Amino acid sequence: MPEKARVRPVEEADLQEKTLSSLAPYRDQDGRIYTIWATLAHHEDALRRFLVFGNHVLGKNTLPLPSRELMILRIAARARAAYEWDQHVRIARRAGLADETILAAATGAWSGLDEPDRVLLAATDSLVDRQGVDDELWGRLEALLSVEQVIDVLYTVGQYLTIATVINTLGVQTEGDLALPLPRLSDQKEVPA
Repeated sequence: MPEKARVRPVEEADLQEKTLSSLAPYRDQDGRIYTIWATLAHHEDALRRFLVFGNHVLGKNTLPLPSRELMILRIAARARAAYEWDQHVRIARRAGLADETILAAATGAWSGLDEPDRVLLAATDSLVDRQGVDDELWGRLEALLSVEQVIDVLYTVGQYLTIATVINTLGVQTEGDLALPLPRLSDQKEVPA
């Protein structure tokens, strides 16, 4: 990732009113628009449309919140997307996940996680690596999840791969120190097949 932003965030005063309205829920504790959204505001129409889909994935997803966050953290760690990592470490902690669990999901040390989370993380890796899952993994997903939930797995991975690509290409910078250091890929202990 670039050491500095390739595309600077748009100043709030330069945004259309309908964009400001769409971004109302996407502000930090000090009322500032999150950097990722202020950066994507260079294309306001696309941003507003993207937020609708993102709101489903982040807010109305049928997957359990802690499991969804583990999937997102795995994507962020694999993609080396520091901004995504930082934001979702904070969300995962609010969802009750311990740092040990967060790091286990990120590094591939999944033996201490429950079976549903191991299956979801294996699916995440398969979707990242192959844009699909084999029949064995499909059977494991189908045994644990409804079709609606499987679709949310696909949407979650797709959404956060897109965000990781944006972060890494545009150089979206974190809004302060990382809540938890981004583990290096060499920190991976075990990566299930």
